[in-house]
Amino acid sequence: MSKPLIGVTCDYDVQKQTSQIFDGYYRAILRSGGLPYLIPRIDEGTIPEIIDLLGGIVFTGGGDVDPAYFGEAPNPRLGSINPYRDRLEIPLCREVMDRDIPVLGICRGMQLMNIAMGGEIYQDLDSQWDKGFLQKHSQLAPDWYGSHVVELAKGSRLAELLRNERIRTNSFHHQAVREPADCFRVTARCDDGVVEGIESPSHTFAVGVQWHPERMWEKDERMLGLFNGLVDAARNRIH
Repeated sequence: MSKPLIGVTCDYDVQKQTSQIFDGYYRAILRSGGLPYLIPRIDEGTIPEIIDLLGGIVFTGGGDVDPAYFGEAPNPRLGSINPYRDRLEIPLCREVMDRDIPVLGICRGMQLMNIAMGGEIYQDLDSQWDKGFLQKHSQLAPDWYGSHVVELAKGSRLAELLRNERIRTNSFHHQAVREPADCFRVTARCDDGVVEGIESPSHTFAVGVQWHPERMWEKDERMLGLFNGLVDAARNRIH
C-alpha cells in the first residue's frame, strides 16, 4: 500500500531567514506510515501546486497569528507574529479545507485553522479570560509531560483517536479558541473550560488540538493516534 505524502508547515526565522521544524512532527508521520513533505516559506502562488501533491497536511505550532485576520487590533500582551507564515498558511488552510484534504492543526495550527475558517481566538488568556478560574497553560515542566487534564467529548473523533475521554496533555500557549468557526465543533476542553480540541463533522478529517502531541507520543503512545488518523484518512483519499 502506497504511503501518502503529508505536508508539514515549517516555522520561519525572520532574522536568520531560515525555515525550521521540531523533528517530532515528521518522525510521528513516518511512524504512522506517511511520508513527510516539509513546507518552508514559499510564495503563496505556489499553494495550488503543492496541494496537488498532498494527501494530508499538518499545521504546526509557533508564534501568534496577526489579529487583523479576525478583525481585531493587537492586544498589549500579543506575542510575536510572523507575517510570512500567516500569508502562506491562512490561504493554504482555506484551500485544503475547501478541497477536503485531511488536516491536523497543532497549537498555533489549531488556532490558525479556526481563524482561516472564520472563527475567533483569545489573543491572551491571562488578560481576556472572563469565565472564572484559569489554569496555568504555559507549563514549566518537560515538554513531554502532561500537566493538566483535558476532557474529550463522547463519540468525538478525538476520543476515538486517543482511545479515551479524559487525558493529560502538555500545555504551551497563551492564546486559545474563543468562538469556533461555523464548520467546527468543540470536542475537547481543559477543566477550566479553555478549548483544547476542535473538529469538523462535515470534512473527512479536520482536527485541531491545543496541546503538542509531537512532543508526547514517544512517552504516551496514545498521542500517535492523531497522526495515525491523519495518515489513514490521507491514504484512503488517494485510493
